[in-house]
Amino acid sequence: MRPSLRTITLALATTATAASPVLWSSSAGAAGELYVATTGLDSNPGTAAAPLRSVQAAVTKATPGTTIKIQPGTYTGAIKIKTSGTAAAPIRITAVTPGTVQLTYASRPQPCDNSQPAADRTITIANGADHWQIDNLAIHNGLWISGKKSNVAYSWLTNLVNQQNWAARRAVPSHGSYDPAATASIVPYLRSVTGVPDIDSADGIKILDNDFTGRGIYGALTSKGVIANNTISKVPCGIGPGIWLMTFSHSWQVYGNDVTDIAVSTRAHYMQEGIRFGSAADYNEIYNNNVHDLPGDGRGINTDVDASWNYIHHNTVSNLAIGYNEQMSGWGNRWEYNQVNNYRVYGMGFRLKDGQLTAPSKSTSSHLATVKCNVMTGAVGTAKAVGIGGMTNGTFVGNTAPLIFLSKNLQTYWSAQGNTWDGSSALPSRTPTVNTTGC
Repeated sequence: MRPSLRTITLALATTATAASPVLWSSSAGAAGELYVATTGLDSNPGTAAAPLRSVQAAVTKATPGTTIKIQPGTYTGAIKIKTSGTAAAPIRITAVTPGTVQLTYASRPQPCDNSQPAADRTITIANGADHWQIDNLAIHNGLWISGKKSNVAYSWLTNLVNQQNWAARRAVPSHGSYDPAATASIVPYLRSVTGVPDIDSADGIKILDNDFTGRGIYGALTSKGVIANNTISKVPCGIGPGIWLMTFSHSWQVYGNDVTDIAVSTRAHYMQEGIRFGSAADYNEIYNNNVHDLPGDGRGINTDVDASWNYIHHNTVSNLAIGYNEQMSGWGNRWEYNQVNNYRVYGMGFRLKDGQLTAPSKSTSSHLATVKCNVMTGAVGTAKAVGIGGMTNGTFVGNTAPLIFLSKNLQTYWSAQGNTWDGSSALPSRTPTVNTTGC
C-alpha cells in the first residue's frame, strides 16, 4: 500500500470540515502594511491616514512581508502580480473587514464553444511569482496563476501525448512512480528537456475564504499552494472549471470549497467541471469540497491527461452528470470516502473512452487506481454508479455501487491485468453486493 500524501486524523476523516492553515504570522507585519481605500490616491504613501487608491499601486509597492489591507468598497481594474514574497515573509492581500471588499474587472466575454481556459481575469499572478496570500475578498472574474514559461512545459507534454509516448512523459521525476520527494526535480528536468533555462513554477500561493463569481481559479506550473474555503459560482459558458490546476502543478491542498453553477459550454465537457486537475498535475490532495448543481454534462471532480498520484477524499458532489471522473492516463490516484448524490450518467467514471481498446494502454488507460469506501446514491434513470472503460491494477474496496458498467473489452482482461473488486480478482457482478467492511 502506498503511503498517504499527508497524515489524516480520525477527526478529519469523520467530519465535513478541516481546520484552515494559519493565515498570517505575527512577524510578517514587520515589513510594513499598505492601505488601500476608495478615497485614497496612488500618489499617497499607503498609510492608514493616507491610503492608496488602487490595489495595483499597493501590489507594485509591496515587498516580502507586506500586508495589503483594503478598506470597504468596490475596486475596478485588473491586478497584475509579477514579484515574489518568500516562504518566511509572504505578501498578503486582504480586506480590513472581511465581506466588505469587491475586486472586479471587465473581462472579455468568451464564446460558448471556447475550449481553452479564459486567461483574462481580475487577478493575474504571472512570471512565476511566489508566496502570495489572497483572502477574505469578493473577486468577480477570477484569478489566474502562471509559472514562468508554463506554455513551453505544456507544449512539450502535449506533443508527447499526441505521439502516445508514455515512456518519455513518465520519465519526468516523480511522475512515473510514487516519489513525492522527487517533485523538487521537475522544473530542472523541464528546463533540460525543453532547452528553456528560465522555466520556473509559481510556488506557495494561498487563496483562502474568498467569494468568486464570473470566473474561478486557474493555475499552470504552480506548486505547494492552498485553495481553501472559497465559494465559486455563476461562471458563464466558455470560461472553464471553477478550479483548474494543470501543467505539472503539484502538491496543492484544495479543501473546503463550494463550487456550483458552471454554465454549459458547447464544445468540450471539461469546460464545465467543478474541480479539474490535468496535464501531469500530481500529488495534490483534494478533500471536503462540495460541488453541486452543474447543468448539462457537468462533472464534479475530474483528473485528466496524466494527472497522477493525487488523493481525492471525503468530498461531496450532487446534481450533475458524472460525480468523479478519472480520464486519460491517471496513474496511482486514490479516490476514497467520497459521496455522490443524484448523478445523471455515472457516479464515478474511469477512462471510459478506452472501452474501445482490446487491451489497456499505458498511454491512456487508468493504472493503479485505488477506489475505496465511496458512496453513490440517487441514480437518475439508468445511470450507473461506476463505469470503467480501460484499467490496469485497479483496486475497488467497500464502495456502495449498486449498478456498474464494465466495457466488453475490459471484461476480457479484468483479472489478467490485476484488477480486483472487494479482494477478488474475479469479474464483479453488474450489481455487486455492497460490502463496506473496513469503511
